Amino acid sequence: MGSKKIELNQKVESYVGQGQEIANIGDEKIAEAEASEQALSSIEAVDDDTADAVDSARNESSGIAEGIAESEIENPGEDVSELFVEISEESNEFGDQERENANTASEMEGDYSSVGSDLSAKFQESSSEFIEIADNADSENDSMKTQLEQIVNTLEGIF
Repeated sequence: MGSKKIELNQKVESYVGQGQEIANIGDEKIAEAEASEQALSSIEAVDDDTADAVDSARNESSGIAEGIAESEIENPGEDVSELFVEISEESNEFGDQERENANTASEMEGDYSSVGSDLSAKFQESSSEFIEIADNADSENDSMKTQLEQIVNTLEGIF
């Protein structure tokens, strides 16, 4: 596999790792929020003032959870998603170029036709590999976005 394909595949794997790190942070924040919600739920208010204080704490905690969801999950996730999109677009462009090269090579004539045919096959294979990298980047991006969306929804729904 060519160096550009290796580089693109390594970037995809790196971005998968970044997405997983964000998801892990999200899981930790969910655990913290659930523990906090359990603590709030176990408080038995004796009078209206303490009941109001618990409600106020719950509302404030909800706002904190929403802020965490945005700053530590949504925004970093969007940044990684943009990187996946860039890899996909770049890989598709390379795939298109290799397909054009294959078509050009297949135009070789006469004594050179067998060389052109071999070259065309190599470019077609290369094109397919670039398209596969793009498809993988798209798939990983979709998977990460779905996972992070679920984490955000869980975190925002705890309080």
